[in-house]
Amino acid sequence: MADIRSIQRAHAVGRVLWKLGSRHRAVRGGVAAARSVGKATARVTRILWLEVTGLFFAVFALMGVGAAWRQWDKIRTGQSSAPMSHVGVALAFSAMFVYFSLSSFWRARRESAKENGNG
Repeated sequence: MADIRSIQRAHAVGRVLWKLGSRHRAVRGGVAAARSVGKATARVTRILWLEVTGLFFAVFALMGVGAAWRQWDKIRTGQSSAPMSHVGVALAFSAMFVYFSLSSFWRARRESAKENGNG
């Protein structure tokens, strides 16, 4: 493990190099460009993440609706003696995931509006 003195020396060298580099226009421009690209990339990545999450929630909701339909069909035809509450639970699951999906897409839209200066 490095001792404190060598860490302090490395920190001092870093400060000196930063001061020397920040005097040059190219270094300042490069840092400004990196910040700009980093902010834009983070914004777009957040919007994409919200949209992908919304898509997965929508798929889960569709799976729940399918399960509720299959269970209801089995109960209706007499193939299953399960209570109707199973269908209700599957539909509640689906409704919850529809809400999650919609809220994720709404958040993505709000983030996109902020990015475009409309919000």
